Amino acid sequence: MSLDETTRSDHPHAGILPGTPNPFFLDKGEGEKSVVFDTLFTVLLTGDETEGQYDVFTTEGNAGDIIPAHIHPYTHEIFFVIDGAVHLWMDDEKGFKDDRVLRAGAFGYVPKGTIHAFRIESTARVLGVSSGGFARFFHAMGTPTTTPGIPQPSEFYVPTFDQMRAAGELYGTVFRPDYKFLDD
Repeated sequence: MSLDETTRSDHPHAGILPGTPNPFFLDKGEGEKSVVFDTLFTVLLTGDETEGQYDVFTTEGNAGDIIPAHIHPYTHEIFFVIDGAVHLWMDDEKGFKDDRVLRAGAFGYVPKGTIHAFRIESTARVLGVSSGGFARFFHAMGTPTTTPGIPQPSEFYVPTFDQMRAAGELYGTVFRPDYKFLDD
């Protein structure tokens, strides 16, 4: 999803964020929201507001399945667990290969070019920060919603493989279905 799409007046996320580097506030539950699988992603700040420097978003969900292994060739990503627990796997293919369950207050950094995957282990809220221009990947992967909080089963959204591939191409994400973290 490009800036042009999110600023069109008929787009579901149009006008939620200012789209320019001006001061603003959001109340609890506000932001650009999309459901991807069984998880809510809320974009709070994008490269549009930070002159391309970084994005800020939250992830909320219940314990679930592992998010498939993937790599971002151009994007750095931060996981800061606010509540709950998230299992994070990483492999930089240069000697660092590890995984850890991050609990409230824990932090994980995934530099660009690092294969990674994660799984929510117990109901969790995560603050994410990424390189500018990445966060709307979640909109391209998911379906828009105005409902805050963890999605109910009737709200779950499973993207097609073609949708996943297109979102990956647009936002620099390469899925690695051949890579196995759990079997190592």
